[in-house]
Amino acid sequence: MTLQGLNTLLEEMKAAGKLDLDFWAWREELKAQKKRFPLSFTCFGGSIPPQHAIQVLDELTNSDAIITTGVGQHQMWAAQWYNYKNPRQLITSSGLGAMGFGLPVAIGAAVASPGSLIVDIYGDGSFLMNIQELATIAAEELNGNRGDTYLGHPSKHAKIFPDFLKFAEGCDIPAARVTQKNELRGAILKMLQTPGPYLLDVIVSHQEYVFPIIPAGGSFRDVIIEGSRRTIQI
Repeated sequence: MTLQGLNTLLEEMKAAGKLDLDFWAWREELKAQKKRFPLSFTCFGGSIPPQHAIQVLDELTNSDAIITTGVGQHQMWAAQWYNYKNPRQLITSSGLGAMGFGLPVAIGAAVASPGSLIVDIYGDGSFLMNIQELATIAAEELNGNRGDTYLGHPSKHAKIFPDFLKFAEGCDIPAARVTQKNELRGAILKMLQTPGPYLLDVIVSHQEYVFPIIPAGGSFRDVIIEGSRRTIQI
């Protein structure tokens, strides 16, 4: 009912000429600022920066995949580092902050867009919210050339997290884990070339942050452009 009311209000505002949906100037401003302040990240030895993982995914999919996410830093990196070509190509809960959103939505996208490549980019917390949906994928035989990428947990926590590959194995879904940057491209290629669902567990750098960031309680004047305390532990 609330949504219907909002839609009615929007239609009334549009009819009265009080609703301007032309955001061309704002989009052009954003494009200019992105060129002026390009994003960057630091590589630490052979570890995998999460931003780099998404860059490689973007390259190997020709920016054509439908991307879904959970909530957290992986969500921000997916928005920043994948080059989307079309509207609604990124499916995420945005500011609603719904952890566990990505996997069920990836299932819906696979059903709605048979033949499309669907990649669900997840962090460990979001994945554990709905990991049981791997069984749904197997039961429904969702083989429409789709892939699931689990953009993994920091390497220092590898011994205390569940073995996500075992979850996939229990659902008869092929899976692999990659820990080194020089092995990442081959691992993503294998995922993309494997018919049906696939889980790739990417073990990323020990400590990595999304930038730019506004500190809690701060304003745009307090924005942090880049970090100085990122470390790595293998």
